[in-house]
Amino acid sequence: MTNQQTLNPEDPNSLPIVTLERVIDAMATFDVTLDKIEGRDDSATANLNGLPCLFAVLDSVLIVRCDVQTDAHFSQADAGLFLAANQINSVQMGARAAITDFDDSLVVRTERDIPVAAGMNDTQLAAALKAAVDGVIGSQNAMVAAAEEMAKLGSEAAKQAQNSE
Repeated sequence: MTNQQTLNPEDPNSLPIVTLERVIDAMATFDVTLDKIEGRDDSATANLNGLPCLFAVLDSVLIVRCDVQTDAHFSQADAGLFLAANQINSVQMGARAAITDFDDSLVVRTERDIPVAAGMNDTQLAAALKAAVDGVIGSQNAMVAAAEEMAKLGSEAAKQAQNSE
């Protein structure tokens, strides 16, 4: 990449500013095409392993996020997904997990922030993006496994409670 704007043009050691265009170029090195979000100059999306991923470049941080809508309704939610997110967040998975709601449906969100305020060279940016994408997708997969385990434990607990009555 040539003619990259740096944070301090007077400093020969200043790192290039992280822009959406640089993120798009870096992801292309992994054969991933990011599609810019119409009307936005800071965000792009991609479908990675069947999961919708968002890449957003803000002033000091690059966010890699994956939101997956579930069939569960917020108004009738059990604790399983919330406990699964807590389980994921209690270990280092490379991303954090949260449960949000959209139109009364629960959404599993995994997200990783990459600090970019000081800038990054191409190698740093590519490595950070790879780690973030791997963490976000890995955390989504771990959420599925953890939620299934929580549901199984909930069913077993309900059976035990029923048998003790």
